Amino acid sequence: MRGVRVFVVAVCVLGVVVRGGAGDLVLAGGALADDNQAVYGKIVDLAGGVGVANIGIITTSSADPLDSALFYQDLFVNTYGAATATWIPVTETSGNADTQEIYDLVMGQSGLFFGGGDQARIMTAWRRSDGTDTLGLSAIRAMEAGGGVVSVSSAGAACQGSGPMIEGGLSYQALRYGAYPGGYNPDYPDDLCYDELGGLGLLQDYIVDTHFSERGREGRLIELILDTKFGGKGVGLDENTAIHIDPTGQATVLGNAGGALVVDLSEVEEVTGEYTRLNNARVSFYSEGDTFHLYTDAYTKATWKDDLTGKEYFQDAPASSNIFSSPDASPREYGVFREMATQLWDSKPASSGHETFERRPTFLVTLRKSDGVGYGGYSPSTSAWTISYHRLAVDIDYN
Repeated sequence: MRGVRVFVVAVCVLGVVVRGGAGDLVLAGGALADDNQAVYGKIVDLAGGVGVANIGIITTSSADPLDSALFYQDLFVNTYGAATATWIPVTETSGNADTQEIYDLVMGQSGLFFGGGDQARIMTAWRRSDGTDTLGLSAIRAMEAGGGVVSVSSAGAACQGSGPMIEGGLSYQALRYGAYPGGYNPDYPDDLCYDELGGLGLLQDYIVDTHFSERGREGRLIELILDTKFGGKGVGLDENTAIHIDPTGQATVLGNAGGALVVDLSEVEEVTGEYTRLNNARVSFYSEGDTFHLYTDAYTKATWKDDLTGKEYFQDAPASSNIFSSPDASPREYGVFREMATQLWDSKPASSGHETFERRPTFLVTLRKSDGVGYGGYSPSTSAWTISYHRLAVDIDYN
């Protein structure tokens, strides 16, 4: 229910763990281009290679599962050289995920690919009503644990975390009203809503968000971790970009269109207020060529990127009055937070201040370099100037 919220000081602690299992995950942020060799090629390689990989196609989240399956079957076999691409015919209404037939079909694959759509459809179809695994879902886990690859895009990625699963919402509404359990509410379509039972859990101790920078979803991911007191982290995946996660939890960015933003609230301080007010949320953005560990603070920058400290190009950092890329702004701006944050690292000031497009209240978002570090270099694949950073501090207030 909407209303006044009073916050208390809270600190979340994340234990050091590894993923477990012998398989790999490839998580893509959606809008995956057909010619993205870095992502699709990696999936086929991990599943056994050209002429060997057997890919199970899961299109449960799609509004037209069969049409989507035919598209991906053609793409994996005829463009990327998989030996087979077999549709796993589980839909939101098929009622067959808990059968031996689906179990055997999944176990016969060396890799799986989940397409996009609505992640709630996946949870409805593959999870029993009491929250336990169907036979089909247990097969997905067994296939991955036995060394197979589970690859996902968009909605398929959004349901892979173990924490509360995002079902919808905008960043501004998240900061103003908070996060609501129980899934999507058509009466409040822009409010941050989530499934409190969580996702499939192949990625432990994480919440996953997609179409991330483009749609300004930084605020909603921070708010969900904050409101639910989730003891893990969040990762936001940009469009046409993926991360490959190996069994130890080491993640490598695939593609050159965007990156992955990791949200860590282990040092955050909440301040009492009617709306969200906090200090020292930490976010790290990794892009082309970078690797990072999901469960430690370790990371490795691309070899072609250099520390920007003392080498910043701009004297002043830009400011935005639409930090979360509001859909109400005309013309629509995309990726504003990403642009403001990366430009800060290539500017002399230690911080930059920004506002939300929406008013009453206006949220004030301050980005601070603090003890973080930024890296930049020219991409060997696109020649574009590309920046990543580690441990940017984010403060949120309102007026």
